[in-house]
Amino acid sequence: MSSKLFQLLTMLLIFNIQKIANQQCLVSKAKIRSIIRGHQIDVVNQKKGALISSKKQNGFLGGNNGSCLRDTIYTLTGYTSSSLGQSVKLELLQNYELNTIKIWFWDGDNRFYRIQVYIIYENSETQIYDNFAKSIFTIKFPTR
Repeated sequence: MSSKLFQLLTMLLIFNIQKIANQQCLVSKAKIRSIIRGHQIDVVNQKKGALISSKKQNGFLGGNNGSCLRDTIYTLTGYTSSSLGQSVKLELLQNYELNTIKIWFWDGDNRFYRIQVYIIYENSETQIYDNFAKSIFTIKFPTR
């Protein structure tokens, strides 16, 4: 009886060690994903080093306060604009795995905007969104 008990305890111990090792791997993986995702914070702003690389073709009402990358979300003076057929191109300081993109378009009237969102990574351009939008526009990406 004692050898069967010993075998059972040994199997339980091995099973628990495997679970603990797997759990530690999952914790490490979650920590790495959190870093890649920017710890679920706004990474497209001036403090995080984001740039408007299309700045020569865009307008900024209010000088630097008109930048769409500013952190003062409750300041309604100033905005970034572009002409018809032009775009506002944003570049990040490093690569991130984004889970949400939220843009606030001019909503003082009933206009709609045609939105095309592209991801450019390693010289490969992929269109991820092409549709119409107005007011506050949100794209959420599934967790992978």
